[in-house]
Amino acid sequence: MERTVVDARGKPCPLPVVMARKALANLAPGAGLEIVVDDPVARQNVCRYLDTQGISAHVQEKSGDFRIMTGARPEDAAHETHEQAHGGHAVCVKSNRMGHGDDDLGDVLIRAFLNVLDEIQPLPSSIVFYNSGITLALKDSPVLASLRQLEDHGVRILVCGTCLNHFGQKENIGVGAVSNMYDIAEALARASHVVVP
Repeated sequence: MERTVVDARGKPCPLPVVMARKALANLAPGAGLEIVVDDPVARQNVCRYLDTQGISAHVQEKSGDFRIMTGARPEDAAHETHEQAHGGHAVCVKSNRMGHGDDDLGDVLIRAFLNVLDEIQPLPSSIVFYNSGITLALKDSPVLASLRQLEDHGVRILVCGTCLNHFGQKENIGVGAVSNMYDIAEALARASHVVVP
């Protein structure tokens, strides 16, 4: 099988995903793709992207590089479904508080919002956390149980990897997937509307 090779080593987030997406869009039916990255987070992000496109992949690690190899591209892999292109609503959590003014009140409000979200129908298709909002997706979060329940009900939870690194919390994520700005921007852009508490 013919394979197109994409060398994304040393590329900052989200470029490996963008490069994989572009290569996939130009890939001939029946051909495979090999994406080479040198970062575990990039490997995870590319694999997750391929999975959302219905493309199976396996990873070989050698000398600090990850070779992500796909099988042959199905005939319809380049065509998005209506559901992929027009997801439901998304929730964008950009702070560990809700609103401006009193910080204690903001803490109470964001917890209440996330704790009742599972009771509101329809559920969001995704919840994205970035900046100080990522603290709500950590292991010691007061809303961890509610977020895990939402995830169990199929809500995609994306937590900004750059933000986790910035706050030194990468090892403390308690729910969701460590994500990148490509996935976050795509989730927000494809949503029918975005709720920002």
